[in-house]
Amino acid sequence: MAENKSATRSVLSMLLLGGTLLGLYNVYSDNADVHALAEKQACGARPCSARITRESRSPIGQSFTYQVELKEKAKRGASVDIECQRAYFLLGEYRCTAQGALP
Repeated sequence: MAENKSATRSVLSMLLLGGTLLGLYNVYSDNADVHALAEKQACGARPCSARITRESRSPIGQSFTYQVELKEKAKRGASVDIECQRAYFLLGEYRCTAQGALP
């Protein structure tokens, strides 16, 4: 019976350590690919210039605010918030969604 408790504690400890390491990786790793996804989402299908004004990272996601200006004759600008999260909580590819889009 004591061996079962020891095995359970070992497995639980390894799961918690693994989750901690994944969280640290999500916060401190290079996020150039996530920046590119977020900027693409901020502009949508239209050509624009996007300048990042805020960035926030956590173990389960990243958020950005871009100041976006459309490249048209009548230039319009707006602030767009982007939320990026992994597909499976701490694992998987990032998916970004715009919280406020250009008119």
